[in-house]
Amino acid sequence: MNAVQYAYNNSPFWLQNIACTYKGLIEKKLRFGGNFENYYNFLIESQWMANDEIQVYQNEKLSFLIKYCYYNIPYYNKLFKQLKLVPGDIRTVDDLTKVPILTKEGVRNNFSLLKNPNYNKGVIKTHTSGSTGKALDFLFSRDAIKFRWALWFRHRERFGVKPYDRYATFTGLVVVPINQKKTPFWRENYAMKQTIFTMHHISVDKVKHIVNRLNKGEFVYYSGYPSILYSLATLIEDANLRITNPPKVIFTGAEALLEVQRRRISRVFNSIVTDQYGFSEGAGNASRCESDLFHEDFEYGILECNNGIVNGNYITGEVIGTGFTNLAMPFIRYKIEDTATWVNTNCKCRRKSKTILKVEGRNEDYILTPEGNRILRFDYIFKDMHNITEAQVIQRELGEIIIKIVRRTNYSISDEKRLKNEVKTRVSPQLAVRFEYVNEIARERTGKFRAVKSYLK
Repeated sequence: MNAVQYAYNNSPFWLQNIACTYKGLIEKKLRFGGNFENYYNFLIESQWMANDEIQVYQNEKLSFLIKYCYYNIPYYNKLFKQLKLVPGDIRTVDDLTKVPILTKEGVRNNFSLLKNPNYNKGVIKTHTSGSTGKALDFLFSRDAIKFRWALWFRHRERFGVKPYDRYATFTGLVVVPINQKKTPFWRENYAMKQTIFTMHHISVDKVKHIVNRLNKGEFVYYSGYPSILYSLATLIEDANLRITNPPKVIFTGAEALLEVQRRRISRVFNSIVTDQYGFSEGAGNASRCESDLFHEDFEYGILECNNGIVNGNYITGEVIGTGFTNLAMPFIRYKIEDTATWVNTNCKCRRKSKTILKVEGRNEDYILTPEGNRILRFDYIFKDMHNITEAQVIQRELGEIIIKIVRRTNYSISDEKRLKNEVKTRVSPQLAVRFEYVNEIARERTGKFRAVKSYLK
């Protein structure tokens, strides 16, 4: 725990609200400043483009991207020359297969070459571990961040939500210290009209306080991990509590939304539940419509189906993304490590972009802490762990977890100590941690990686 986090954890809640609001002011400018309104207004109109207009738009954007990368991005300049390709060889979406697939490991190994040397200032460095425990850094231009938020709010607008509406967030971030025993079990970001609830305090003894805050809040919408919202809905139902001031809609993300989760969340909160499919690297996106199909957000990038298996009007395969907007670190044919099923249909919503029936997302088990909390996501404890190839969290008995790790060359005992501290400060101070080092982590029979596995009955 660093000094800033220590000071935050030991401050009174009202001062923590001020800290959240200060950070919210920074985020508000980053998301909604500059060209945000222009992008948002464009996207509200462009979603109704006809098929031929979409095709022309994507081909023009792709042609520009390929030419730009050839002349500005060292990695692609070198790659295209090795393949004896010039920008004119890739003019349409169908030509994309001439470019090799870019993997996460390829990004790690070529990070400096993928950076745009023209973006020396004003870029945002971010990272993700995704669903695999693999730390991955990448860069975003500020303009690309604004476009992405405009895209996400285009999705929300379909359900009657505006960019500055009041909302509640359900997250895995430790905004409320995990050892806090008294209400309030949430924090306020007044700059963005946001109330933040953390998964660490969604438990039997705290659920009544959380429900009271939700009923008081007049939130237009909720957003958060489906697993966290599902846990809360289960606790509310089991306690015979009632949401008397429901949100207009609930938006989930970061994990696949299971139908069993969706039904319970919708029933308990008396609300529409929807989601969009995206990933931190920003090389593509798809958003549900009012008719409940995902539509490719064609203005943002191209989502390909790789190694597809055709079954009538359906085709299932690996998701490959090519992003249009982030010229600070553009990804062409980036392997997401997810599988999706596309469907050939005329959607009732009248939008003409490609439709996806479902995405095989990151469905995980949960870990039970000694405090009785269910923890479903551990990606945040691995985000800065660059000496780990991949990791998996396993629980075989109460009170203990095993972290199975594939080490990179520079991994040391300090990384182990750091991980233990992350679990102690972010998950549970009473949870014992053991480590198991392996050469590889076995996949499921389907080939899917599971970041969390529980053997508890």
